[in-house]
Amino acid sequence: SFADFWGSVESLSREKQLALDRYEILLSDDYVSHADLKSGKAIFDRACITCHTLYGEGGEVGPDITGSNRSNLEYILTNMLDPSSEIPEGYQLVTIGTQDGRTYAGNVASEDDSQVTLRMIGQNVTIGKSDILSREVLPLSMMPEGLLSSLTDSEVRDLVGYLRTTHPIE
Repeated sequence: SFADFWGSVESLSREKQLALDRYEILLSDDYVSHADLKSGKAIFDRACITCHTLYGEGGEVGPDITGSNRSNLEYILTNMLDPSSEIPEGYQLVTIGTQDGRTYAGNVASEDDSQVTLRMIGQNVTIGKSDILSREVLPLSMMPEGLLSSLTDSEVRDLVGYLRTTHPIE
């Protein structure tokens, strides 16, 4: 089901709160000061850049995070562990079903009286409004949950270290 794939939209679950608490303890200022920033950038490039822009590079499916509150560890972790908790306007997940049976999911890149353009990972799709059978805005982020669970503790440290930088890393 949809909720199984994207996750629920409830408040921070016990499991997420435990993960948040664990990472807040692990990612002390001292531990993060030893981050390999080039490794962190490589992890960002592998896992995040398709959707997010940082320092002028990246995708537009998710928000540009260059000016976000990246120096705040709780902010970074909450957004990664529970991406649907706060979704900036324009980044809500929109599903559109068409007359010919296709279903599209993305966020609205543009819209006028005759068509809607959905921004999806890797592409934009323009759909004529006369072709739309159903349209639903869901309170879910397109960002999948569980990104940190696929990383080792040192990789999480490197990624967080990179995300907390104030200038591009080459």
